[in-house]
Amino acid sequence: MQNKNVYINILLCLWLFLPLLVQAAQPETPEIVFTGNGDALTLRQKANELDNPVAIYEYVRNTFEFVPYHGSRSGSVNTFMGQRGNDVDIATALIAMMRSQNIPARYAVATVRIPYAEMNNWLGTKNINLAVQVLKDQGIQKVKLDGATQTVELEHVWAEVKIPFEQYRGLPTKLSVDCSSSVRCDWIPLDASFKQKTYNGLDIDPYPSVTFNYTEYYYALKNKNLTDPKDAILKNRALELVDKNPLTILEEQIAVWLRNNESGKTLEDVADTGQIIEAHDGLLPSSLPYQVVDTVRQYDSVAAHDAGVKATPKTEPKEWGKLLKIYVNVVESGITFQTKLAQVLLAKLNTKPLTLTTEYGKNADEDRIISTLATKLGDTVITTHIKDGKTLFGESSQSVSDFAPLIIRLEMDGAPDSSGGANDRKITATYSGIIGGYYLIATGGESSNWSQVHRAADKLLEANTDYKVVFKPGEPGCAVASGLNCTPYVDATNNGWDASDLPLLEDKPALDALTGGLLYVAATQYYAKQREHFDRADHLMKTKTPIIGFLGIVSTDDKAEYIDGTAFSILPGGLLIDMKGITIGGSYRVSDNTYSNRQFELLGHITSSLEHEIWQELTGYDAVSTVRGIQMALSQQISVGNDVELLKLRYKNKASVDELDTDTLPGLYTKFGFTSTVPSGFTSVSFTIFDTSPKLWTHATEGKSFDMFLPTISATTEYAQKKLVPYEYHKDSGLYGFTKCTDDKISWANEPDKDGQLDLNLYTGATCYDTSYGKNRKYVILDILKTDWIDNIIPKVFGQEYFDYFDRNKGGFATASKIYQSYPPEKGEYEAHPIASIRSDLYDRDVSKSWVEYWLPSRLVSAPNNYFSVDIRKQYETTSKRLISISFEIQNLGGK
Repeated sequence: MQNKNVYINILLCLWLFLPLLVQAAQPETPEIVFTGNGDALTLRQKANELDNPVAIYEYVRNTFEFVPYHGSRSGSVNTFMGQRGNDVDIATALIAMMRSQNIPARYAVATVRIPYAEMNNWLGTKNINLAVQVLKDQGIQKVKLDGATQTVELEHVWAEVKIPFEQYRGLPTKLSVDCSSSVRCDWIPLDASFKQKTYNGLDIDPYPSVTFNYTEYYYALKNKNLTDPKDAILKNRALELVDKNPLTILEEQIAVWLRNNESGKTLEDVADTGQIIEAHDGLLPSSLPYQVVDTVRQYDSVAAHDAGVKATPKTEPKEWGKLLKIYVNVVESGITFQTKLAQVLLAKLNTKPLTLTTEYGKNADEDRIISTLATKLGDTVITTHIKDGKTLFGESSQSVSDFAPLIIRLEMDGAPDSSGGANDRKITATYSGIIGGYYLIATGGESSNWSQVHRAADKLLEANTDYKVVFKPGEPGCAVASGLNCTPYVDATNNGWDASDLPLLEDKPALDALTGGLLYVAATQYYAKQREHFDRADHLMKTKTPIIGFLGIVSTDDKAEYIDGTAFSILPGGLLIDMKGITIGGSYRVSDNTYSNRQFELLGHITSSLEHEIWQELTGYDAVSTVRGIQMALSQQISVGNDVELLKLRYKNKASVDELDTDTLPGLYTKFGFTSTVPSGFTSVSFTIFDTSPKLWTHATEGKSFDMFLPTISATTEYAQKKLVPYEYHKDSGLYGFTKCTDDKISWANEPDKDGQLDLNLYTGATCYDTSYGKNRKYVILDILKTDWIDNIIPKVFGQEYFDYFDRNKGGFATASKIYQSYPPEKGEYEAHPIASIRSDLYDRDVSKSWVEYWLPSRLVSAPNNYFSVDIRKQYETTSKRLISISFEIQNLGGK
């Protein structure tokens, strides 16, 4: 007690005389942003309100949620607004708040040692092996499990602030000391990311009892329209499922389970996200809350740290700064041309949109011409790919035409190799586009949050006020009252439409604000919901799913409509949310670290459902995603009593047999409209022409065709025989016509003279390829025909590979071994190509390592104006039986 009294007395005396912190300002960096009147204003205002380093530290430490990932992905403003981040990003936000008050602050990094129990609590796991797995999946460096000391070591980052000696661990002060130069100051370590939580301890686990029923989910749209009274239960269940995200359905299932098994308990009791144990000491901490086991390194910026990775020798294992690279290639006249690479730090992408757009000008004839194709961050051009209609790359340039195809490849830094090696993870996605399209490049993951959505929506609403849209009187087909089928113009003079008003697509600032603004809202809302849904599903099902990163594109084509009554009025044409780069580190049970295929699959379905939900929320119009497309297809009827089915195609290694059939595709070809015989009307005919023996067909109708391929293949199948091959009958051209023509000429050349002797007369003429005979006898002409057949007709007319497919002397062609489909197929049927591609994916692989399974409806999706193909592709690791990849694929096949 005596020591305590002395402590208090000294403290009270010091209060009267301690100096006020007034420091020289520290600079901003790309990550540490705190000045200006933009998004950083809220951060600075909060720091001003808190007024002192203790309050700032305690605010960040008690409020921000920690999530494990490596390096700087969010930046100070987004981390502050979203109130979540990893060690680097939380330190970044804390440093920014301190520097905004002229308090010197910097990063510190070292290897730390944390006891098992505290590590599990911090990460929300119950198994230390899972905790280590999560850290390694996210690329955390120097992770080591020490069973002897019951601790885990890892590289960890915190902040340090410079405080006067006289200011006891950060107390408010009255006088001034400049710690940027004074020796009366010291650096105090502050870790606002490491914290412990309290949990309810109920440990309610619905996972063993609650499973998601995909059959009733996919058939819900069909079953809701059942009319037979005996199907009332099925119909009522469908009505409970239709138009709901899988997460909502899961929550409802768990609620039913709780009523039956845990009476009085709620979903929040199950989720048990925990409450941060807050610190309210009124002082900065005297030490870090864990043991530091190696040298502490300090850095003023992320760039300063990353310089150590590039140094010789290296002083740091992996860079904190994470990059997105955008490769844009232009296809002109069938040739692909590179353009300049664009790259940007991920930390910059959380508060501004990143777009790839075309800007147009006009030539002397007032025709539209390409001015630039550029990647922009907000309003700032970071890379110009095309200028004045020409590509910019190296010393040469290529002229580009309007609407030329683009190949857009994105590469984002994911989790680095946790061992410090070279196997860093990259998240990639490739898209097809066109000059004139509008592409918003969307990145996210654990950094995604609702503050991004709110900021994007606020800016879009402002843009709707700033850029008033009007219509040209008398435009054909324009419904002025609603704006449907009208060309939107920007009212520059606020007097209604006049000849000076530009179409929206030609007013670049308005287009960026309105079309770009809507795409930005869509992207941020999609990622915020996805991250939130993943987190919610994990907490409810007692699983852990490390999010490595989100990458994709939200795009629109070269048109837009103004639709009154939609959320933001502007409705871009061809709006597409296509997030190909959703990357996670797998799903694990928190209790025992077992891998959960079920959870992995559920999260994939949540992802796909969001693609159409976001579109519907923003525009009020129906949309098609993969899961929605499957539901729509299954609600269709081919004919009376002949319904569309959900088919599951797989081929598995016999050593991995479980409850699933190992080879399902051969028995399902008929469901897609394929037959084991050549379509009716075709008549087989075989030829022998020199050393070749093609097998072909005739038909009564010129131009009739079909596709064929082997129903199963293996690694030993001859390459030519693995291919899908089309056959089209033409009497006087193509494969049959040239073959029949050559066969007839051979027959003529082999005919003897009228006495049955060798014909020694001289003949003129030409081969079927129009090669002249000269003036020769028949036996010489036979040699000319053979040379022409082998050197010209086969390679130049047919193509060698194509001909070899039909040559019985090459591939052992047998009609009975193939499957067939008339071309074009019946309406609603798949073309042969996607089914043959699935076949190749199933069989043409080493199934001892991995195998794949496809889910797809037996017919295409029939939307009001278009057909769509949809499928789900799942890839499993054979030995572990883990689901390691799931893709939700959709393709617009155009009008009916």
